[in-house]
Amino acid sequence: MITLNNISSISDLRFKTKKVINKAAISPVFLFNRSTPTSVIISFEKYQEMTDVLEDYYLSLKAEDYEKENKEQIKWISHKEVKKHV
Repeated sequence: MITLNNISSISDLRFKTKKVINKAAISPVFLFNRSTPTSVIISFEKYQEMTDVLEDYYLSLKAEDYEKENKEQIKWISHKEVKKHV
């Protein structure tokens, strides 16, 4: 949610970079350019957390698709065949 506490301007980013980065460690910082929202700055930890969640979600969708497949039509490969190609 955008509040007055987590809004910064492009000028703030240019001249008060450390302050903006410190704010981003606490919550996302919304950058405005001439009263128009342009970007969001988040901490690296939050970025990793978000990408991990998205990756988990993507893999769960792939797993659901796999579960719906007809397993009798899948050509299974033996362990020996896999080892040959490694």
